[in-house]
Amino acid sequence: MKKLLTQVIRSKEITVLILIIILILILSFGSDVFLNITNFESMQASIAPNAIIAVGMMILLISGVFDLSVGSVMGVTGAIVSLLMAAGLGVIPSIVAGLCVGLGFGFFNGFLVAFGGVNPLIATIGTLYIGRGLMRAIMRGELRHGIPIKHESFLILGQGKTFGVYNMFWIMLVIIILAQFLIVRTYRGRQLFYVGGNYEASRLVGIKVKRVRMLTFGLSGLLAAVAGILSTSRFGISSLYLGVNVHLQVIISCLIGGASISGGQGSIIGALLGVIFLTLIVSAFNILEIGMSWQNIIVGIILIFIVSVDAYLVTRRRRTLGEI
Repeated sequence: MKKLLTQVIRSKEITVLILIIILILILSFGSDVFLNITNFESMQASIAPNAIIAVGMMILLISGVFDLSVGSVMGVTGAIVSLLMAAGLGVIPSIVAGLCVGLGFGFFNGFLVAFGGVNPLIATIGTLYIGRGLMRAIMRGELRHGIPIKHESFLILGQGKTFGVYNMFWIMLVIIILAQFLIVRTYRGRQLFYVGGNYEASRLVGIKVKRVRMLTFGLSGLLAAVAGILSTSRFGISSLYLGVNVHLQVIISCLIGGASISGGQGSIIGALLGVIFLTLIVSAFNILEIGMSWQNIIVGIILIFIVSVDAYLVTRRRRTLGEI
């Protein structure tokens, strides 16, 4: 029993789950608005795209890198899909084109980092700006109002429901299940932990580390595109502001859920729990009518705290192993 309790305490996922339950109870008793069906649906719609991007980000963090361009990829995908449908292209070809854009951004980042030796911070900041620039070029005179979408077969992805739950939420669950299977049950998934835990040792034992990095960035870009398509479908219009600061939100969510900036740690379930926890925090801010300025300050403090704790734990672990 003592051993089980120790494992539960050490499990970041269990800790976050307990915090989520406590937060839900506090918000439920403290506000009538929280249990409102409208708020519940709003949280569904907020969690789904962020969790999808967080899956890709968690896989990157496990392998020892990260991607700051996911928000821009999300936004530019929405803009391209909207533009293509407005020009008369069918829904499916437009979606496929959007997914290819996301995949292209991801592989470009992967090539720069894995084969070009560019620091992931610099590489993905660069593609972040490229994405935002492309969005402005695509939308041109539609910067203020966006490009509206009238295809019902497209809008049903983000606005439609099945069994009372948004379709985009079901899509998110499928992606999470597949990703969890990938990293837990397959050798390719376990390679992510090897590469993130010790890049050089992984290379020496024969793991194709550059290919692993390339594929993880590609997957991250693809999932960012999926999130962009679903979000555009939800709003029924493309927006220049779609995806702004999403990269920070999902990185914070992944760190809350058990990832480490140094790599080699994390889980897909942890990413989902992190997104849910952060969404609940934002919901609490809105219920308490805390201004956006203070929200940004508090979220920034949370990020600094999490990264500081992670750095301390990594240093302590390395010292224990005799690496420093």
